Amino acid sequence: MVDQCIVLNDGTAALTELCGISLLERLLRTLQQSGIRRATVISNTPELTAEHLARPSRPGGELEIEMRKRSGEFVAVTDIVNLWPAGAEAALVVRANVVLDVRLIRRLVGEVGNVALVDSAVPAKTAPLVFSAPNTNSGKFCGAALLKRQWLSTQSGRFENALFNGVDHATVASLDVANQPVYDAMLRRKLRPFWFVAPPPQTKKLAERILLDSTQKGALDIPAWLHAPIEKFLVSYLCRTSITPNQLTLFCNVVAWITTILFVTGHLVSGIVIALIIGIIDGLDGKQARLKVETTKRGKLEHWFDGIFEWSWWTALAYQFQVSGQLPGAFRYWFLLVAAEAIDGVAKGAVLFTTGKLIDELNGFERIIRLVGGRRNVYVWILAIGILFGAPAQAFVAMAWLEAMTAAVHVPHAAWTVYKARTDSRHKLA
Repeated sequence: MVDQCIVLNDGTAALTELCGISLLERLLRTLQQSGIRRATVISNTPELTAEHLARPSRPGGELEIEMRKRSGEFVAVTDIVNLWPAGAEAALVVRANVVLDVRLIRRLVGEVGNVALVDSAVPAKTAPLVFSAPNTNSGKFCGAALLKRQWLSTQSGRFENALFNGVDHATVASLDVANQPVYDAMLRRKLRPFWFVAPPPQTKKLAERILLDSTQKGALDIPAWLHAPIEKFLVSYLCRTSITPNQLTLFCNVVAWITTILFVTGHLVSGIVIALIIGIIDGLDGKQARLKVETTKRGKLEHWFDGIFEWSWWTALAYQFQVSGQLPGAFRYWFLLVAAEAIDGVAKGAVLFTTGKLIDELNGFERIIRLVGGRRNVYVWILAIGILFGAPAQAFVAMAWLEAMTAAVHVPHAAWTVYKARTDSRHKLA
């Protein structure tokens, strides 16, 4: 896979800021997440660009960047050939003033030969953001191409003219955005890979809406559907601050453990109010990370921390209901909840391992189960209703039985899904 890149920066458009970071910084972070390890930036404003890139960037810190000044008033083929990464047969060449979905870059760097990224069917909602992109016979040029040095060395003149001529005469293949899969595994929903060029002031809000929409996961429960617009609103302001996703995760966990203390000491009203707020806060770190391209493997540890404080809540409630006499058999229901969640977890894990998808994504019925099935957000709402009507212990019992019913629905469906997937796999091998 290609790990070298040449970035073409013309003017100051790439320094336009969207959702807290410039287009150039966003591009470099996306390149790093796509496996690029070294980038040579060719600019007609090298001092200004270098000053901008000199700012600390935690997510882009592992990317080796070299600044070079453009030789003439436009980027020539010889500019790129002369600065070609040593020992590299092929390299990614990308304009600095574009925003590209990470899926597009990952697909492009995995190609073989000379390939340009184009879009033959620009959606209406993004059309105002790409009208200035150059046209080729295969569609709008999206600003990125994977090229071999051998091919480029045979060209001359202005770089983009040579590239577009190659696309029009099929010496450079086209990778069409319109033909790419729309399902995003990370977001668990369908989302067409997006791209656009640096927006003028009148379309900047549209560009930021597209970026904010790209942070929202699918397959949600009912509370999460209501949390989503609030989270998006908060992140639209948080992204312009220096607050990091890890700091949001830490804040969420500290507040969550305050809820545990309140539950175990019998302050159920205060505890449930904070638990409801946690439902919103817990989604901010992931959205902030995706919006500012700061996702890391360590970020996945958040789910483990969530699980720990979540079970501290249920244990604290069981203890409080037991010692207060509100529910003498509280720990029996706690055990039912633990056992049901464990069984449900095995079923979900089997489906994910076998199909690469969550069980909630398999069909419409499972999506309905996701809306109302046993999950922390749903439990918190059940508890809130129980506390409101003076029956918190009964709400705890309802939680346990809801999880048992959720597991009872998931297990047979998971077993059938795994069996069918393995049978189909054996038939293909045969």
